[in-house]
Amino acid sequence: MFADTYGRRPLMIAGPAVTTIGMLWSYTSGGLGELLAARAVAGIGSSMFMSGATAMLADLSTHGNRARILGANQAAVLAGAAAGPALGGAIAGAEGMSIRSPFLAVAGLSSLAMTHSYFKVSETRPMATAVDDTVKPSKHWYCDGHPIENPSEVLEGEGVVKPVVVADASTAQDAAMGRLVKSVDFWSVCGLNAALFFSGAGGRGTLLPILAYQSFGFTPDALGALFSAMAVTSLLGLGPAAAITDAVGRKAVIAPCVIMSAASVALIGTTTDPFAFTAASILWAAAGSLMGTAPAAYAADISPKNIRGSALGIYRTCGDVGLLFGPLALGALADSAGIPAALGANAALLTLAGGVFHFTAREIKRDGGAKSASALGSSQSHKSHQRTA
Repeated sequence: MFADTYGRRPLMIAGPAVTTIGMLWSYTSGGLGELLAARAVAGIGSSMFMSGATAMLADLSTHGNRARILGANQAAVLAGAAAGPALGGAIAGAEGMSIRSPFLAVAGLSSLAMTHSYFKVSETRPMATAVDDTVKPSKHWYCDGHPIENPSEVLEGEGVVKPVVVADASTAQDAAMGRLVKSVDFWSVCGLNAALFFSGAGGRGTLLPILAYQSFGFTPDALGALFSAMAVTSLLGLGPAAAITDAVGRKAVIAPCVIMSAASVALIGTTTDPFAFTAASILWAAAGSLMGTAPAAYAADISPKNIRGSALGIYRTCGDVGLLFGPLALGALADSAGIPAALGANAALLTLAGGVFHFTAREIKRDGGAKSASALGSSQSHKSHQRTA
């Protein structure tokens, strides 16, 4: 809600500031409990920044290039995640440095990000545009949460007529949020995101390295090489995948990639051949890369502009829930029934979440012949989207 009420820019300034505080606290922490608390503060700051940045990128993008814009951001995140451990290790091992030194280095980088956001980043929140002098400043025209000029009605998909209402900003936000929380499209993509993070943290991050070591005798070097290959695969696939997603639509990309991911997980859990295990692991990374930002782009597509920050925040929170419970649930299942059974459950969950999304969510396509109207006080056009099953 903060991003929709106060804007994206404050989060992009405050987030790195909070992360800097958390990292400095980590550097000076005197015990495990204090370190965990400091890491939680740093994580909160990171989440604040990502929420603001994702909403800002969604504002700056269009339906036709949103996956590519979000994909560039995800590529930067993956590059940082891949380079971070190596750089952190190099800093910690350098002469005169200690195991705490990487925290200080990250604090410096966070400070730079905060400074850049303060001086270089402009606000993109839709309601930040100036209001036309001919209209009362407290009133705006809205259709489904989108600020528009004063048409009598707007058509949206399958001939459904949606009335245009006059409301102040807070009333329009409440109305848009009411529609969003009742949207099957939105909750199906949120459920898919939760399943993907559940699988990534529980399957790939927890069970995969254990299985590689116990069943296939992977050494630490070999395991590092495997994860590096998976990371490179993910990074290289993001650009082409984002372009394909923008060209053919979100659902057309998501469905086959979920099937590919589930099949890869099932193969990892059942094969006894180390080469098949390695190939399936890389295929899993490729499937995730090809899916790329399609779910996030879909969530942004269906989110009304004036509550896009809140909508994407809910979407990210669902992913965080999966991230939290994935290792716990799959780890407990692996202890009681074995890793193959846990990976089988992982594959089943992916299939279920992908199936629910495919059969309940509707594809969003740009309707080139639809009416467009200018947002109040701006020259930008608002084009209606045709939603087809």
